[in-house]
Amino acid sequence: MATPLAAIEQTNSSALLPIEAYLLGRDSQTYGTYYNGKMSYTLHGKAWEDYVAEAFPELKNMQTSENIYKSVIDLYAENLVPQPDQLRGFSNVLVPLLSRGECPVVVDSAGTPHFPEHYEMVSDGRFTVAAIFTRNLELMQDFVTFASSDGRTRLYSKDVPADLTAATKEGYQFVEETPGNALFRFALDDKGFGGSLAALQDRINHSIIDQTVVAEMYARPFWYLLNVELPVSNPYMPAAAGPETEAMREHKGDGASGRIFTTSSEGPFGQLDPPTISDMIAYHDSIVDKVSQSTGIPQFYFKPGSGTPPTGVALKVLSKRFNNKVARIREDLEPVLEELAALLGVEKTGEDSDGKPAYEFWNTEDDLLQESLDAHGISLSQMGYPLEYIASVVTPGVDLDDYEEEGGLPSAPGPVDMTAMGQPGLPATPGQVQAYASDPGQRAKA
Repeated sequence: MATPLAAIEQTNSSALLPIEAYLLGRDSQTYGTYYNGKMSYTLHGKAWEDYVAEAFPELKNMQTSENIYKSVIDLYAENLVPQPDQLRGFSNVLVPLLSRGECPVVVDSAGTPHFPEHYEMVSDGRFTVAAIFTRNLELMQDFVTFASSDGRTRLYSKDVPADLTAATKEGYQFVEETPGNALFRFALDDKGFGGSLAALQDRINHSIIDQTVVAEMYARPFWYLLNVELPVSNPYMPAAAGPETEAMREHKGDGASGRIFTTSSEGPFGQLDPPTISDMIAYHDSIVDKVSQSTGIPQFYFKPGSGTPPTGVALKVLSKRFNNKVARIREDLEPVLEELAALLGVEKTGEDSDGKPAYEFWNTEDDLLQESLDAHGISLSQMGYPLEYIASVVTPGVDLDDYEEEGGLPSAPGPVDMTAMGQPGLPATPGQVQAYASDPGQRAKA
């Protein structure tokens, strides 16, 4: 049976297919500037933008001083690099994969894997087409390779611009079509971190600039006037003829100038206290705290110098959300990673639950996932919940055999009432266990 692309009739094999033309003209958000720190400072009004542009003309050429985006992506990527040597190149696509939610990997007809960082792709979940962009400075050629799930790759090229700027979308010439390749699509169930992290980074950048200019923007005196009698004004009535009779009026200047109030009344005047730098720092810290809420990474990772570093059970509890997130991402990647490993001839050095040979993609000996059976899971085991349920639902990734070798989990001297910890009571019934399992708020993975 012909594949979808092979079934398309072409009058000229060198002409772009409709889906190739679509990919070539597509311009997806890659968030590369965020990862590299070259960001625009958004979330501000025109006056704020004009003021900053005047006071800091080189700001757009500077890197942000607090790149939360890169910190989050790098921490997840460190826990997702496969161990086998043949798959080490997968680290090249982890940043775009985590940012965009999907990435391609191509194995050519000679058996060489390619892990592209610059690409566009479209998929229906079964059939995938990817456009991969590369540059060869030795040949001074820009290439775009269209790879599809039917094993074909179609190569187009054009000359690199004399000023070495980024290649445009026009002017590519057909080079060759090659069969016998394999295209793999890796995708995450949550569509990646890019959008949510970029929004948080914008707010952090805005806060940093606010702190930088607070002395000039807000440290001026703010005056107020007491005992002013303003005439009644009805905005729904037409303006009265003749000179203006309002006692106080606000004047807005152009650009980044402040607002000025004028009055015809007698005093007295007063002055408002301007915001302090401590207020600005507190606001900035509140934004950074939201990074932990969004990503699951413990807050002390972004504030290593604040407070007492958590240890023991506290560290395990704080790390559980991050551990479970890493476990879910690994589950998303493993099926396609196994297909890629089989094609590349990766050796199976581990065993599955049935004792059959299996791939060992991740090093779990010093993995925090192995220690995520925290006080919450132990309490559930003392209440009578099955350990298999706790390991699979509450703390996925835990190997219960390790705890058996260490003498097992701590046990309570007797059954504990779920509503009165420490008091004699009945263990959880099968119905309570089922009710706990059916609560989506208790489940650690989908």
